[in-house]
Amino acid sequence: MQNEMITHSGQCHCGAVRFEFDAAPDLVAWDCDCSICAMKRNTHCIVPEGDFRLLQGEEELSCYQFNTMTAKHLFCKRCGICPFYRPRSNPDGYAVTIYCITSPTVRSMEVKKIAGSNWEAAVAESGIRGLSKPRQQAAAAAAGAEGAAAAAGAAPA
Repeated sequence: MQNEMITHSGQCHCGAVRFEFDAAPDLVAWDCDCSICAMKRNTHCIVPEGDFRLLQGEEELSCYQFNTMTAKHLFCKRCGICPFYRPRSNPDGYAVTIYCITSPTVRSMEVKKIAGSNWEAAVAESGIRGLSKPRQQAAAAAAGAEGAAAAAGAAPA
């Protein structure tokens, strides 16, 4: 079922930071080659803010920012793991590190490459910005795009 939503849970390495988020069981993750993602080897999925819940450990999180100061790279002060962060591409949502998802709820995962080293062009081309929008808004936009595409390709009667 395409609109099937379930709750995934995760944590940092030591368990001080725990979270959950609602998403489909089939996730799309992003493997970015920007300077920080490449060094962290961070592959992540984008989650709308309203679908993400920090369950514990807010006081254990520290924040690192650089360059535009838009992204908020959050990491556990105890173990150093970045289980999720506020990405520059989607500051209205969260990027969840896929390796920090601990529940057996992921049915499949498609990993897409994004050339974050050429950030402006990669973000514009990828469509990643729309992934942090609330589901209803994103579904309406997708339906509108599909309808427009169908109308453009329809043969005259």
